[in-house]
Amino acid sequence: MVQSGNPVWDVVDVTHEFLYNGIKNNLFEKLDLSKIDVSRISPRYRTDYGIGDIVWSYNIGYSTKQFTEDNHPKSWADVFDTKKFSGSRTMPGNTPAPAMGVALMADGVTPGELYKVLATPEGLKRAFDKLSSIKQQIIFWETNSQSQQLFADGEVSCGVILNGRAYDAAQKGVPIAIDWNQNIQSIDYLVIPRGSKNVDIAHGLINEMTVAENQAKLANKIAYSPTNSDAFEGIDAKVAPWLATNPENAAKGFVIGADFWQDHLEKLTEEWEGWKLS
Repeated sequence: MVQSGNPVWDVVDVTHEFLYNGIKNNLFEKLDLSKIDVSRISPRYRTDYGIGDIVWSYNIGYSTKQFTEDNHPKSWADVFDTKKFSGSRTMPGNTPAPAMGVALMADGVTPGELYKVLATPEGLKRAFDKLSSIKQQIIFWETNSQSQQLFADGEVSCGVILNGRAYDAAQKGVPIAIDWNQNIQSIDYLVIPRGSKNVDIAHGLINEMTVAENQAKLANKIAYSPTNSDAFEGIDAKVAPWLATNPENAAKGFVIGADFWQDHLEKLTEEWEGWKLS
């Protein structure tokens, strides 16, 4: 739409990968921060081109039909241990993140060293070798809805799923739970496509979407964390344990390396697609 010069959307929610690559490709309007109350949003959740609106996480999801609260995969190493924990696994197939990081953590790399290792040819090979060790047991999902359906249909026993999608599935009766160990947290941003015909109104919408009351309403519907910390006062008690920025959950994971993926996404996506087809 931007390239055509006729965007029909005025505000779009994008992942960190899209944000940083979109900035590189001049897809967004630079925000006028005088029109948005950014004082209520932590600096780590805002850029000149996007304002963070939700925080979510990649988690270890597992079937409660096949595993119990005491005996289930509690680390990425467990997810890769098909002898101890049987069944098919699932991972997102449309991006190398987080599978590459998950594989290295399963192979013993700490979160603090993760992107340093992945930036090397040896680390890349190590990640693909680990993924290849369970490739025949992996069912890839291309959409978030598909990740839920795989658990609903009993096609997988464990694997990677977003926390909000697991929450939604559980509320609908799907036998699924998540473990917060080694969770990978990520951020979605609100951006204005370059060439928007309603730039002023778009700024107003972003401002309204980051009001505490409105962020709480969203969190209560989809279990994705607000970026406005005041919103936590309005979040239901049943939802709070499912949120990535719940202090107890956040302490067990880390924020995805957006800077790393900004520089390496294109190359590693090519490598990832080649590996899937091999």
